[in-house]
Amino acid sequence: MKDKRRGQSLVEMALISPFLIMILLTVIDCGRAAYDYSTLADAARDGARAAITTGNNRPDNNRVIGAVVQNAYGLALSAGSCINDTPAPSPTMSPNTGRVYVGGGNGNPTPNAPAGQAPAAAGACQAVVPSYAGHNPLTVTIKYSFMPLTPFGSQFFPGGIVMTVTSTMSTEY
Repeated sequence: MKDKRRGQSLVEMALISPFLIMILLTVIDCGRAAYDYSTLADAARDGARAAITTGNNRPDNNRVIGAVVQNAYGLALSAGSCINDTPAPSPTMSPNTGRVYVGGGNGNPTPNAPAGQAPAAAGACQAVVPSYAGHNPLTVTIKYSFMPLTPFGSQFFPGGIVMTVTSTMSTEY
């Protein structure tokens, strides 16, 4: 009788273990996604704070990108191709990489760069108009292409998930 129960337990475990493994892998991917999103939100907030500070040497796009990248622990980020433009809804990115944009934010098309950025005329990108005086909103936007690690998650999101994080603060100069 004892051997029959042992065999029954083995069969039950064999039937249930694939579901337990799928649940474990899903929890791992969801945890990674939550960590990445939280890290991106913190990095965007730190970048926005760097963009609005005042002083003798006002910040430019490079300083803002540097603040974002420095605070995005473990994530690969770089500047967008047109950093002061509104980002595309789904830019082309490699898996687990991101792009950073610094702009005027929604409803504020005129000043779209930190005060330390040199003005530039329109070309391939829109014209750069630094926010020299007043309280204008500056928005740091991060687009990040999250790719699940597990094959189970990749089945449901074969192209990955594009996470968009923004932080808007008013200039202090």
